[in-house]
Amino acid sequence: MPVFLTVLLTVLYVILGIIGGLLLLVLLLTLIPVRAELRFKGKFELAVKYLFFRVPLLPGEPKEEPEEPEEKEEKPKDKPGFIGKIKAALKREGLGGFLQALGELIKLLGQASAGIMKRLKLRRFDLYLCVAGAGDAAAGAELYGKISAGVYPACGALFTLLPCERKGVTVDLDYELWENLVDFSAEISILPFFVVMEGLRLALKSLKPLKKIL
Repeated sequence: MPVFLTVLLTVLYVILGIIGGLLLLVLLLTLIPVRAELRFKGKFELAVKYLFFRVPLLPGEPKEEPEEPEEKEEKPKDKPGFIGKIKAALKREGLGGFLQALGELIKLLGQASAGIMKRLKLRRFDLYLCVAGAGDAAAGAELYGKISAGVYPACGALFTLLPCERKGVTVDLDYELWENLVDFSAEISILPFFVVMEGLRLALKSLKPLKKIL
């Protein structure tokens, strides 16, 4: 075998090995769960965790309002915008064809959302509500009954949809408390692999209705 061909095959093997290793690494990373932690104790706190990284989302840092730019005269655009494409689709497909394509797209989005929801795992759910009864004992007791009647069935429906092993729901009444108390924390997780697969499936199935609409 010529030396040049041997070197070329060696380089190709190395490149394929590197590509295969990168694909394997990406696959392994998608099999590590992404976790979201939600807390409320006077204010909402939301953070996303992945591997050793933790990104707080709530409360967010206050953003400075950008200065409004001076209004400039808009020049007429040569290419049709989104509305123009919609009008062209209506003219081309007719109202029935356009609505059919739009309905297919909405159905596909619903299927993708349902597929992702099935993969969500509720790892922890802890809710403690304490009704204040120091100001008005009768009103506090009435409010306690209403909250209990609403919270327990709602949480039961949630646990039916998303089973949770570490869960706790408590509604309490304290006649020495002057302000209602809410202490809540929850953690959900999902494997990025399932999100990627649902996204790819949605992208492939949406090509036909998107082509009709746009």
